[in-house]
Amino acid sequence: MIKNSDRSVVKNTLWISGFLMLLSGVFFIVGEQEGIAVVTGVMLSCVFVISSAWVFDTFRETKTSTFIKIFFFSTAIRFLLVLILFGILLGVTKIDEIYFTVSFIISYLCQSVTEMIFINKILQKSGS
Repeated sequence: MIKNSDRSVVKNTLWISGFLMLLSGVFFIVGEQEGIAVVTGVMLSCVFVISSAWVFDTFRETKTSTFIKIFFFSTAIRFLLVLILFGILLGVTKIDEIYFTVSFIISYLCQSVTEMIFINKILQKSGS
């Protein structure tokens, strides 16, 4: 069980996601299609990273073994949903595939690392 903390991973992740969304808007300078592709890629990664943070915040008070099961099951479900939505977006829409894919990967990695930093800080505080 992870002790309750004042810090919400969802709240911190929302801040990072909002910043990345604003930053991705700069790509509209390159062109409309590129801007749409980058914003869509960042938005897709934001949804899944925020949902991961929500699972952490919601279930961190449960027993550790239960939390681990829920967290890893939700990770697998989110991974499948990412693959499905990624395929649908690339197959159905006419967005720029390179800009979309690269922005999704960079945004997802950036947000995942940031989320792990927030979670690590919470775990360090709950252990002391």
